[in-house]
Amino acid sequence: MTNDSPLSEYTRKALATKRMGFNQMRNALYWLQRIMKRFDLSDEEIFRNLKIMGTNIGATFFLEISPVSTNLPDLIKELYKLTLSSKVNVFEKGNHIYVEDKNCALCKYKYQDVSIPGCNISVAMIQEILARMGYQIESSEVIESKALGNKSCIHEFKVKMEDKVNE
Repeated sequence: MTNDSPLSEYTRKALATKRMGFNQMRNALYWLQRIMKRFDLSDEEIFRNLKIMGTNIGATFFLEISPVSTNLPDLIKELYKLTLSSKVNVFEKGNHIYVEDKNCALCKYKYQDVSIPGCNISVAMIQEILARMGYQIESSEVIESKALGNKSCIHEFKVKMEDKVNE
């Protein structure tokens, strides 16, 4: 693909610098889940597939972004802004970091026929970026989701207390 190709504007680097069409992405994501259900995938398999997608997206976003924040809560806030154009609130409680996203791009509506929130992709993506930056995240999960009828999406990251991996 050459630089003057019409597809060159859709590189990960280009998408990291401009607002994406999240409506189309959200719609595609939930239709993908419906299709996976038609192929008799269990909720657990759908969940795993979304997490794998998020991890893969995080691996490629990591190559294209340059966050400047130095403390972990601010870094997480910056990563949500850089990758999802989301303004989030971040709260720390011990080694748990909670992210509240009142306008989650992937979970704008409650879906009656969907039981796996799309923001599982976001959580896996952020976890992968943090891991590639040297942070040890023991686990991450969606605690609440607008797609399930909650008022906001709340994501939890459990951080290893050593904070950074020795390089």
